[in-house]
Order: sequence, then structure tokens, then C-alpha cells
Amino acid sequence: MAVELEIADATGELAAVERELRTRAGEDRDRCCGYFPTLSGTRGIVSDLPACRAFALRLPQLVVLGARFRFNFLRLSLVQQSANAFYHLDSDAATAISGDIAAIDRRRILRLLLNLSDRGERSLHYLNVDPRSVDLLVGRSYIRAADPGALDRHALIARIPPRVSATVHGLVFASNLVLHSGVDDESGHFVAAYGVEAAASGPGWPD
Repeated sequence: MAVELEIADATGELAAVERELRTRAGEDRDRCCGYFPTLSGTRGIVSDLPACRAFALRLPQLVVLGARFRFNFLRLSLVQQSANAFYHLDSDAATAISGDIAAIDRRRILRLLLNLSDRGERSLHYLNVDPRSVDLLVGRSYIRAADPGALDRHALIARIPPRVSATVHGLVFASNLVLHSGVDDESGHFVAAYGVEAAASGPGWPD
């Protein structure tokens, strides 16, 4: 479902976040940098990002469609990371790749993906199939379609418009039930992710 939010109280922090991540991404081999507080202290993860931390403290949660989405991460890329869809399921809300795969069917992960870029749209490619009906490859904390090319006829694209001042557009979807992949254009991306994670039959899950 497409959503539209106003973040007028955080536009100053957002400008600082973009400057900070652009500087760090310019120094990175892959021209990309993200703020993943759950992975702080992990080798290869940049944690000294005060502007990102300030943004997360300013907007620690967002209430959308009756659910409280908690801040998960920010990521900015200066270049196109991939021109092809890499369909996968999230194993957790915090990072998408650090959850318990064995328990993925006993949880529901609702993702709020926001396009923070004021330059270009963000495309979310997804498959209109039940993931239980297709062949999947399971990594340590990642589940992906084994042969995405064979599923092209089920592929759809949801486009998230760019930010206009304090108006931010996004998508809400069940990220452990929908095989999905973000795809950049030549200008890369600038996104924020929030999430809700609960037992599949537990309370707190929006209709």
C-alpha cells in the first residue's frame, strides 16, 4: 500500500543525514553507506554517524495504518547498485538479513519503506506469487528466489515518488511474505526503513 507522510519536524536532521551519508559513501568502495543501529560494533559496519543517530532519535517510530513502525535503518548509494531484481524475503525488521530463518513462518514482518531522495523515485520490484509455491535458496539469514528469471511473468513494480520538501512517500508491505527487491536507477538511492515485527497470530498486527 502506498503511503504519504509529513516530516516537517525532521527536515533539518534529514539534510544533515544526507550530507553525512554522501560523504561516507564517497569514501566507500561500493559508493554506498548505511546506518544500521542493530549492527553497531559489527565488523565492516559504520556506526559513527551522529546525524543519522539524531534523525533516528527525532523519529524513532511512525504510526501508519494503525501500526507503530519502529526505526530500522537508513541507506544511501551514490550509484546504481544493481540493475536486476534480487527477489528475497526479510528475515527480520531491523536489518532484513539478521533474523531467525527457522522462525520466519511464525512471525509477520511489516515493512515501511520511505524514499528520502528529492531527486528520483525508488522502485520496489516484487513477485505476485506465494513464496511457498516457488523454489527458494536459504542462506544463513536470507531467503531468495532460486530462479528469478523463471518468475518474470509474475513480476510487478511499485514506484515510490521522490520527496517534496517535508512530504515523503513510501510503501507498506509484508516483507517476509512478499518476494521483493529494490532496484536503483543511475542516481542510486536514499531510503529509510521502519518495521513492525510480531507473532503471526499475536496482538498488535494491523488489519
